[in-house]
Amino acid sequence: MGLFDGTPLERPIHCDRCGLDEKDCRCAPLPAADVLPSAQRLQIRVEKRKRGKLMTVVKGFECQPQQLQQVLTTLKNHCGAGGTTESMSVEIQGQHLERAQAKLRELGYRV
Repeated sequence: MGLFDGTPLERPIHCDRCGLDEKDCRCAPLPAADVLPSAQRLQIRVEKRKRGKLMTVVKGFECQPQQLQQVLTTLKNHCGAGGTTESMSVEIQGQHLERAQAKLRELGYRV
């Protein structure tokens, strides 16, 4: 909801490619530009979840979902634990801070 929605100052938003109203536009979304691993600066930390469970969380990825899934698979195999992706971050079950840092640096990321 915008600041001027429902007032005389409201202006409809148009698509830059086809010129149609945003609601009527059927253009495919633009693919996100891949950023090299060496240009990404990741943040890694261990969080305590429900019932005292620990999760190693890596945030700051700027890549396609497929590439993020590949990083998740690599980290899960390296740490020997389960995990998931959550809104451009990777979550690994358990306390694997040092292992994850080492593997991410090996993959070329700045941690």
